[in-house]
This record gives sequence, structure tokens and C-alpha cells, in this order.
Amino acid sequence: MQPLQQCSGMVKGLCCCFYKTKGESSSSAAAEKSERDHLLRNVVSQQRSAPSATDKELANQCWSKAVEWHNRGDLEKAVAQFAKAAKLDGTRADIVLHLGTALQDSGSLDDAAACYRKVLQLDAKNHSALYNLGYICEEQHLFAEAIDFFQEALRVAPDDSDAAINVGNCYMQLDDVARAIETYTRVVEGDETCAIGHYNLGSALHARRDLKNAATHFAKTIALEPSYADAHFNLGIVYQELADLEAALRCYQTAASLDDKLTDAAYAADAIKKTLAKRDAR
Repeated sequence: MQPLQQCSGMVKGLCCCFYKTKGESSSSAAAEKSERDHLLRNVVSQQRSAPSATDKELANQCWSKAVEWHNRGDLEKAVAQFAKAAKLDGTRADIVLHLGTALQDSGSLDDAAACYRKVLQLDAKNHSALYNLGYICEEQHLFAEAIDFFQEALRVAPDDSDAAINVGNCYMQLDDVARAIETYTRVVEGDETCAIGHYNLGSALHARRDLKNAATHFAKTIALEPSYADAHFNLGIVYQELADLEAALRCYQTAASLDDKLTDAAYAADAIKKTLAKRDAR
């Protein structure tokens, strides 16, 4: 069975790949990291106070530079500029939020989480900070904490199917399949077109050995996204367990044709072909 699908944990629009500038010396990099860490500590610990007009303008300048560096993919420079902007204007939750996003992009999850917590001090109902904290906790296998943050995000934005799906995923990680099924069911009842919701519900139902309903939701996933190779593969597994080998073969063949890296689908199709050939030869 192919794994559950996880929803994104990043603030949209500023997600880039990290690279190190060529020719950068180790001593220079260490000095920049030290400065960055110092700025981050100041950002997280500073008390909220109204900035001067000059500091506001300088913060805006740093913000513009940070966005430019982030869009170019140079996260170290982006982080440094976001941190300077946040230090200059500690009242702007949006700056600290995007500082957290840049840190999360670069893999500095603990620092990113500290920034998101700072955002919540400035704006207790900031949906992006709540969601991203949930995502970080999920990545760090802190599933109970992740559920709490995702549920807080849902209180702010009840229609956020991504947060709800990730709640279900965390319940699956905690082996609470019943709650996962309840959660995914609410998602697809609220949005019948949510392919990931149907896919993960199918996976949870399969874990509970509710094969017919699992097949129904994998089929709904495929109806919404016909090129979803994993859904075809998982539907093939369900059909095979229901002893419908012809249907399973069709699913495995489709999965293999859609994704040549899904070698298990090709192996499963070959195995069923041999089984069917032996059965027909009797």
C-alpha cells in the first residue's frame, strides 16, 4: 500500500531551494551564521514596541531585499534580511512569519518554529503560523502537538481541508485509525472533489480492513485525478485482496504505465498474469 499523502506546510509564494553562493569562505559563512543567530535570538526575545519612522523605512528596505533573495533561492541572505527587518520593526507579524518560512525552507525547523511562536504572540489567530507549527511538529514526529496546532488552525479557518487532512495523518501515525477515518470523512463530506481526502480515507479504511469502502474512495480519487498512479496501485491491492484478479491486473498495469518508477506495480501485474495463466490452463 502506497503511503498517505501529506499536505504542504509552507507559506505560498516564497518556497525556494537552498544553495550556497560559490566562492564563499568557511570563515565568512561562520561569521554570517553567528550574526544571523544573534539576530534571531533578538527577534524571538524582543518586546513589542512601536518603531520609529526611520526604523520602519529601513525595515521595509530589508523586507524588499529579503523577498528578492528568497525568490532567487539564497535563503541565507533572505534569512539575514528578514531578521534585520524584524529587529527594526518588531510589531510586524508578517515579517517574522516569512522569516520563519525562509528558515523552514532551509531546514532550520527549530528556529522556524520559534519564529512562528513569536508570530502568535503578535497575532494569536495567525492561521499560517498555526498551520506551519503543526507541519513542523508532524515532521518531527510530535504528532499530538501537531494535532493541537492543526486544530487551532481549523478554528481560525474551518474550511482548511489541508489542515484537516494532516490531522487525520497524525491520527494514523498514532495508530488511531478510527479518528483518522472520522477526520478524512469530514473532509470529503465537506468537499467531494478533494482527491487527497478520498485517497487517505481509502488508505485508512484499508488499514481497518474495510475493503469495499476503501475501493470506493480509491476509485473516487482516480475519477478526480486519473493520472494518480498511487491510487491505481492501491486500488489494485484492494481488488487483489477481494480476489478480483482481473480488476487488480488492470489497476496495476495502469499504475505502471503512469509511473515507471512504481516498480511494485509492474511486479504485481506480472505475478497476477502468471496466476491467471495457471488458472486458465486447468
